[in-house]
Amino acid sequence: MPGLCGWIDDRAGLDGRSKLSHMANGLVLRAGERLLQWEDGWAGLAVLAREDDRLHAGDRFVVAITGMPRWADDRDEAKARALGRAKSIATCWEREGRACLEQIKGPFSLAVIDKEVRSLFLAIDRVGIDPMCHGDVPDGCVFATTTDAVAAYPSLDPKVDAQGLYRYAMNYVSPAPGTVYRGINKLLSGHSLSHSIGRGSGRSKSTSIHRYWQTPYQPDGAGDMEALSADLKAHLAKSVDRAIDAGVAAQDTGAVGAFLSGGLDSSTVCGFLGASLDRPAPAYTIVFEEDRYNEGPYAQLAARHFGLAHREYCLKPQDVVDILPKIVRVFDEPFGNSSVIPATFCAHMAKEDVSLLLAGDGGDELFAGNQRYADQTILSYYQKVPPLLRALGEPVFDHIPDPLAIGPIGKAKRYSQRARLPMPERMHNPGIYHRSQLSRVFTEETLAQINVEEPYDLWAQHYKESETDDMLASMLHMDMRITLADNDIRKVNGACLLADIDVAYPMLDDDLIDFAAKVPSRLLLSGTRLRHFFKESMKGFLPDAILNKQKQGFGMPFSEWTKSYPPLRDIAVDCLQSLGKRGVFRADFLEGVIAAHAREKTAETDYIVWDLIMLELWLQDRKPGMA
Repeated sequence: MPGLCGWIDDRAGLDGRSKLSHMANGLVLRAGERLLQWEDGWAGLAVLAREDDRLHAGDRFVVAITGMPRWADDRDEAKARALGRAKSIATCWEREGRACLEQIKGPFSLAVIDKEVRSLFLAIDRVGIDPMCHGDVPDGCVFATTTDAVAAYPSLDPKVDAQGLYRYAMNYVSPAPGTVYRGINKLLSGHSLSHSIGRGSGRSKSTSIHRYWQTPYQPDGAGDMEALSADLKAHLAKSVDRAIDAGVAAQDTGAVGAFLSGGLDSSTVCGFLGASLDRPAPAYTIVFEEDRYNEGPYAQLAARHFGLAHREYCLKPQDVVDILPKIVRVFDEPFGNSSVIPATFCAHMAKEDVSLLLAGDGGDELFAGNQRYADQTILSYYQKVPPLLRALGEPVFDHIPDPLAIGPIGKAKRYSQRARLPMPERMHNPGIYHRSQLSRVFTEETLAQINVEEPYDLWAQHYKESETDDMLASMLHMDMRITLADNDIRKVNGACLLADIDVAYPMLDDDLIDFAAKVPSRLLLSGTRLRHFFKESMKGFLPDAILNKQKQGFGMPFSEWTKSYPPLRDIAVDCLQSLGKRGVFRADFLEGVIAAHAREKTAETDYIVWDLIMLELWLQDRKPGMA
């Protein structure tokens, strides 16, 4: 949960320190942290930290670093701990420049100001665990780890625009590099930004963004299952140990616990955590009275299997009512993943016992655990049908009226139509936000201001960036960028920030990612069997019932509760009615969502109710200017 902000701007002048302090108000101050600052008229840099070694102002370079970074070489890591994180980077930077990034692993956001040439360099880690936002001003660049802090810079004056709201609606988050604001962007994982204002009368402002790291996929590589499985376990054990070491440092390892949903990844992390401690590992689970969402029995099974010190909390509808305002306040953009609620209560429960939580996020994106990977394998079989048969059959399917497209005929029609879509578009089902439906969702004024194709173009960009022709590797890469960096990590980071507890992600250890990228696709996904390699490797370590269970995660019965619990239902109705007055969504569309949600047990639009509530509550809380 980083806190860093700053600017480089020739116009700042003598009031630069006040601008820096103003920006810092957009960061979240946690217990034990203080603001470390440097300012020199034309630039400023500040970081919230518990240790002084997060900011270093040398003769030439000023460096601020957040997160849990480590040097790739153990000897350099030992020197960094003695010298201080920021100073060790400044020393390396003076010697090697941006090549220094190749030696830094783990989660971080980094800012380097070069006083000699008046330039700025920003970077975030390879996975996107720590964020960085940036915005241009006429004579410089403003940056921070939150959009709130960037927006607080007086001369920036960003506005929430139609494109940002459409971007959020399509993804229920704002995927990098965009934000909900016009004029503020985010760095993509593994990317850096360089900005220079130069010196003297001939100076010229320039900004450039570079990808400095790419997952080294080798989907066609050779690999022996037995040898790879042994390597996987060794990497997992080391990644858990590294997470403990980086997060707790000199503290007693008893201050470490883990999320436990009862799924593959959280159970695996808990198992290796238990093996690293000399006492039962603390583990925390959210349970529900609704059987469909309750993973308590699997979590209890894992707790017994590994001898964990296990605690549970049963989440109730009133808990959601109580926590909603805090959720809205901690996220610097609207955030539409309702599983942040159970994650937050889980983190609060853990805070009573530990100072660091280990999260299992990342396993699905490394080892092929999302259902869409199997679905796309099935859809890809369509391309093996002879072109002549496809040409004869497609017009027939397309002309079958929807009322008659039921049973096997309906399945065949839907399969044919979806299989013809290009990748990666066919991976995503925008549902009510499909381009063909937008005129009944958004007002004419909104539609006139948006680029409808932008989300599709972003998906395609990430899909192609895997630098391989392998479909699975390309899907994994795209999900690492959007599903993981923009959604799951933000969810867990926000939940732990609310609970004021540190979090680490052993599954996202850089060395483990490099290893997973070299496991052949045929082993990761065997036919349509998800997580094939991982499950085979974990036999004998995880209970069979967990290896064979269906994926659930930290879901919650929000849709059901808004139908059955009056206080939540009132919040939903009030928010959608208020949102309808903003002129972005059609009022009759939102009225239809409210009516269907109340009338039908399972309405087509149920999945967007939480997203719309969070959008309206966020707009009410921030009161941003609207473009």
